[in-house]
Amino acid sequence: MRFPKYGNYSLDVSGNVLEVFATGAWNLKTTEFFIEEMHELIAKFDNKPWAALMDGRRWVLSTPECQTRLAEAIKVNISRGLTRSAYVLDSGMVRRAQLERTHPSKHRDFESSNYERDYFHKYFEALNWLHKEGFSPIVTP
Repeated sequence: MRFPKYGNYSLDVSGNVLEVFATGAWNLKTTEFFIEEMHELIAKFDNKPWAALMDGRRWVLSTPECQTRLAEAIKVNISRGLTRSAYVLDSGMVRRAQLERTHPSKHRDFESSNYERDYFHKYFEALNWLHKEGFSPIVTP
């Protein structure tokens, strides 16, 4: 499979979960488009608690500038109700190491926040964890 030159993503809001599917190698422009679209979508949550489910099994990597921008965007998301993030990744540690650089718990401002993230190898394991934490892409009447 060939990936687009600058990576790609898709975003969807289902229930109280923002679902993210990331592919390819991201550059700053892709990251900026992603953040802009993501912040428009999360307005639907109206500052109520929500979760993110990111499938990064086909994501290649990103530049350090992208990591910095993503860390800033995650801080904004937390201030707008993000409380759980589930990352689905292959077993390699390089992607996880890059994502760890975006983790706000490394910043004093978010040490006392209710935000938690976890990593999974299987999509349904991530869904199950989010469900146990009170988040589901399934809308119940």
